[in-house]
Parts: sequence; structure tokens; C-alpha cells
Amino acid sequence: MNKTRRLLPALLLSLAALAGSAHAADSPGVLRILVGFPPGGATDVVARVLADKLQVLLKQPVIVDNKAGAGGMIATQQLKAAAPDGNTVMLTIDHSHVIIPLTFKSPGYNPLTDFTPLAGVASYYNVMALSSTIGVKTAPEFGAWLKAHPAQANYGIPAVGSVPQFAGILVGKALGTPMVAVAYKGGAPLVQDLVGGQVPAGFLSLTETIEYHRAGKMQILAVSGTTRAKAAPEVPTFQELGINGIDQNPWLAFFGPKGLKPEFTARFSAAVQTALSDPEVIEKLSKLGNVPTYAPPEQLQEWVVKATNHWGTVIKESGYELQ
Repeated sequence: MNKTRRLLPALLLSLAALAGSAHAADSPGVLRILVGFPPGGATDVVARVLADKLQVLLKQPVIVDNKAGAGGMIATQQLKAAAPDGNTVMLTIDHSHVIIPLTFKSPGYNPLTDFTPLAGVASYYNVMALSSTIGVKTAPEFGAWLKAHPAQANYGIPAVGSVPQFAGILVGKALGTPMVAVAYKGGAPLVQDLVGGQVPAGFLSLTETIEYHRAGKMQILAVSGTTRAKAAPEVPTFQELGINGIDQNPWLAFFGPKGLKPEFTARFSAAVQTALSDPEVIEKLSKLGNVPTYAPPEQLQEWVVKATNHWGTVIKESGYELQ
């Protein structure tokens, strides 16, 4: 009896620990959303809008983890290496899953086999923006400016080997004056240099430029796609200006590491769909120039294939050398 009494406290502690472990196993941990670009950029802004909503829908803490570098390749490689335990996902633009595999000899991952597609989030517009310091507002005026200032025929891009770089090649050909791409570490620092006049032109997202355009601090010359953006209906498409090849709009989507349980994939994708139907989320994303567009996992995989086919042709014809 005395021995039993002595063992009782230890037994109760053990049972409490087991109960705590069981509770922890049933309770979801912190969900980490990887973003391959710096804070303040277009992808980061969308990630934070969705994170606020998802933590309510999923009933678990959600954080945004910025792992900037190499145009999102570093974050994508980290996603590939992450455990398929439902604690790590990535919100990314098509650059990581389409352009990097087309422009690098060894990106370190296969976009179609190394990840679990979770949900398409939105399509958005790429734009050509001009610094207000050069006093140019139309394509013909910019063409004339380039010819008059050949030493300054530069354009900023958020990452080397990105869609904006190839868009710049197409525009330079159309205007008759080739331009030199200047790579930045994301869209946010490029925007600052456009506003300050350190670079005359830039190709990046409407999300990153729309407020500066509205404030007159830069001029958006054209948008991608086949229809004008509702957030900036006064801006023509590249097609309207006679510049072809930039009719495909980029997209934002969630991916997870390979091997995620179907239950997690279904639960997370459904939460994203619900978030994108929320009027507040729709308003926030639309105001930034995004078009909320939910896509289930199977359709998201089709997005990757379609964009790869389109930009693969453009990149090959540009003569771009693989990095």
C-alpha cells in the first residue's frame, strides 16, 4: 500500500503528460506560409491578407515567412525540403513554378512532381511603368525618348530571368530600341527607384504600382492580358498598343511539399475558396489590381502546364541563355 502511494503521484504526472500529448496531436500547430519575396511586395501583401482570413477559417495560427532571394527559388527549394505535415505551404507567383524551371539548368526542383498543388488564388496584371521624372506618358513618346537617350535605355525587373524581363525584350523590339534589363531583389525596391528616377522604366505587377500611378508618381503605360484592368481602366493593354506576346496574365497560387495528406489538401483548399468569396478579401485584392480566381488542385496543375507552354516558346525565341 505504501509503495502504491509513493508511485501514485508519478503515475498521475505520466497520465497528465499523455493527455497533454494527445491534445497537442489533435490541435493544429502554426501554419507557415512561405513567400519568396521581401515584405511589402505584391506576393507578400496578398499573403498577409489571406493569412488573416485563413487563421480564422482553419482555427490555427498562420504566419507569413519571407524567404527572399533568387526570384523565389530559395523559398521554393525550402518548400520542397519541408516535411509534408501540413505545417508549411507557399504562396507564390507563377515565376517559381514556370519561369525558373525554363531559365535555369538546375533549379533544384521539378514543378510538376516535387510539390502538392493546393489552390489557385488570383490572376493579376504585369505592367510597364515609367518614372514620372522622364516626362513620358505614351508608347510613341517613350520610343522617341529611348532613341534620344540610348545610354539610359534600361528597365528594372523584380528578378533576373523573369516574365518582366522577357516582356521588356518584346517591348524593346516593338519600339525599335533594345533595352537592358536591371534586376532587383523583388518589386518593392524597384518601385522606389522608379519613383526616385534611378531607373526610367520598369516591368512589374499592377499590385505594386497602382497606388503610385494614381498619385502621379509614375505612369503605367500598359497592362498584360487581353482586357484592361478594372483597377486601372484608363490604361491600355500591350495588345492595344500593337505589342504581342504579353497577353498571358500571371497568377498567384498555394503549393505544399510533395506527399501532403489528401485530408489536409482538401481542408486547406476549401478554406482558400471560402476566403476568396469573402467580400472584404475580394475588395482588398481587387483594389490592388488582382482578380480573385479560385482554382482547385487539379486546375492549378493545369495552370502550370499552360503557362509553361506559353512562356517556353517566348523564352526560346528570345535567345535567352540558361543560367
